[in-house]
Amino acid sequence: MSVLTVSQLNKLLAFKIKQELKFKGAAVKGEISNFSIHFKTGHAFFTIKDETSSIKCIMFAGRVKKLKALPENGMSVLVMGDVEVYEREGSCQIIATEIAVLGSTGIAFAKNELLKDKLKKLGVFDQSKKKAIPIVPKKLAVVTSADGAALQDILNIVGRRYPLCTVEVYPATVQGDTAPASVAAALKSADKSGADTIILSRGGGSSEDLDAFNSETVVMAVADCVTPVISAVGHETDTTLADYAADMRAPTPSAAAELATPDIVDMYAAANVMKARLDSAFGMYLRGRMIEIEKLDTRLRASSPKRRLKESEKRFEEAESRLRMLMDNKLKVCELNLDRASAQLRTLSPFNVLGRGYALVESGGTAITSVKDIKEGMEISIRFADGTVTAVTTKINDRKADINDI
Repeated sequence: MSVLTVSQLNKLLAFKIKQELKFKGAAVKGEISNFSIHFKTGHAFFTIKDETSSIKCIMFAGRVKKLKALPENGMSVLVMGDVEVYEREGSCQIIATEIAVLGSTGIAFAKNELLKDKLKKLGVFDQSKKKAIPIVPKKLAVVTSADGAALQDILNIVGRRYPLCTVEVYPATVQGDTAPASVAAALKSADKSGADTIILSRGGGSSEDLDAFNSETVVMAVADCVTPVISAVGHETDTTLADYAADMRAPTPSAAAELATPDIVDMYAAANVMKARLDSAFGMYLRGRMIEIEKLDTRLRASSPKRRLKESEKRFEEAESRLRMLMDNKLKVCELNLDRASAQLRTLSPFNVLGRGYALVESGGTAITSVKDIKEGMEISIRFADGTVTAVTTKINDRKADINDI
């Protein structure tokens, strides 16, 4: 028995298959999956499969450019090309030269669609049943592989964005025959944990790697969760039935962590904005109250008894001043009238006439105005302007005086 190294064995297998004419220009029928075009080389990489087996294929960029239309996952196709052994991995692959589309759906795709229709009729995917994702969670439950990179991505994002949140991990097998039951059990435990949100996550892989998340077991487990579920399975272009059943779908595990948690930096910024608005509103409120207090103080001062007393005193002083002025004016007028009357009286006084040569005859302090009041031998007083003479009447002449006597 000869002993070969792995490289020698793979090289021998590659040589044998290359010598076999059946593998040259072979035509293989199957369902296409994991179709992708390398962004740099332009080569197409995909898998064709049937119910039990699959084989990887590669079509170089020159052949890809000649295709009338790019095939899609789930299509039933006939791939023509040479079968070779990829020596580094010891795996068979088809170097495809042509791809003929036989139908729009393959067996796996058709089964998936039948299950999708069934679950849809049961209302598993109803939008009305979707639960809102809490904005500020206290605890997150993550259902994923304990060794996967997806878990580290989620922990890093949550730790950076919202370190106040507790994260509990519920490990599950996310690939293989035991994966559906394992994921469903982990979801059930996570749902009972009291977490605010569950993140169901798995990293990228082939469509076959994601089959567990298209199983009825996992889909129903997601739908039965009372806790809101964010699904983040595969890459952004991968969509599983679990995504339809979840309350929210994220394109990647990192995106799921961002959707499940707020950014604490944004929260601080929002808090600062709210504080500034609150300070401004409180300041405006205080200014408004101060204005009202000033108005009330003004009204109180206006109604104050002390102020009214001062105003009354002021009015009294003003009235007193006016009264004094009026009295002064009245006195002045009276004095003026008195002076006029005195002047007039002096003008009319008989004593003023005495100065012009007239005399006043009196008897017993009474003026004698007629000779009839005088009798002979009667003592009378004759008042002149410069003195009085007492005389005794000796003769009475009652002839009236005329102008010629003057």
